Amino acid sequence: MFNKKELSQMSTLIRDASANRVAMFSDVNSAKHADDAIRKFHEEILGGELNWQSWRFHKNEIFTVWENVLKPELPEAWKTSPFYKRVCEVKNGLLGDKNSFAVRDKSYLAAAKFSGGTWDVEYQKIGRAKNIAIETEWSFVGCYEELDRFLKGYTTIVEMLNEVREGFAIDMDNRIATVFNGMGAFLPSKFVEQGTYDKDTLVDLIRRVRTANRKNVIVAGSQRAISKIADGTNANWISNAAKEELATNGVVVKNTGIGCDAIVIPDSFVPFTYDFAGTDDTLYVLPDEQIIKIFYEGDLRAKEAHEQDEHDQTIRIQFQHNVGVEVVTSDLFAKYTIA
Repeated sequence: MFNKKELSQMSTLIRDASANRVAMFSDVNSAKHADDAIRKFHEEILGGELNWQSWRFHKNEIFTVWENVLKPELPEAWKTSPFYKRVCEVKNGLLGDKNSFAVRDKSYLAAAKFSGGTWDVEYQKIGRAKNIAIETEWSFVGCYEELDRFLKGYTTIVEMLNEVREGFAIDMDNRIATVFNGMGAFLPSKFVEQGTYDKDTLVDLIRRVRTANRKNVIVAGSQRAISKIADGTNANWISNAAKEELATNGVVVKNTGIGCDAIVIPDSFVPFTYDFAGTDDTLYVLPDEQIIKIFYEGDLRAKEAHEQDEHDQTIRIQFQHNVGVEVVTSDLFAKYTIA
């Protein structure tokens, strides 16, 4: 029987193997390779061998291990993504975080002229931050595999859990796209533009957002939308640094010539289609801060589904977690829909 420390080490080993990180636990079943160690670990939980009876009697223990491995954490792609680092604030209930995001009161102090010689003036209340909890929703990944392939090792634990993790990561990308698709419905008219791309129009939006919030700004959009920034730059004035950036990355995000950085919103497909989930024709001028809030409840559940109804000896497993994704900001932003 494994103790708590050994279970924790094995969970770490599976996570590292899933992320292609090198991790050596020389005392785990004297295994030379991660796959061997993980396989032997599952065999011992199942009573020494992987077969139908051992699976039937011990599968809930296996699900517990898998839940511990898959407990919500940032998808690997997010850890190096400029977009998620710069635009998204993530909290995890599993780590003790609360579903509470601070939003600054939009009121500001206005200076006024007066004749002097008196303290009898009007007073204004200092703005305070509000704590806002975002709504969460359950997501699931349902998968199946032939039992014999699983028990005989044709499908490895790492491969299966990687696919489950990728499914949740794609769902998060789609939620981000949905959040952007719904932004801008109630903006003041001065912060909404539509038509053929024009550099001056975008610069005016940047000025408005910067002035309204007294903050630096950033322009976000799909790769196609961001490419309009370089297309709209006078070829006689584009810098060598911008040319090199364009030739290397296909877009200009640093040397934009519009007074702020740009950032590409990661692409994702609508589930079971090859249609992009996000809009391809919109530039968003945002305050340069983490305005998208993501909260993981922290609990992840795994269960074999409909065992009594299946007669083809497949195992059907469902994984569920609860997460919320919303834009939370008191700042104004702008939306430029390019025709």
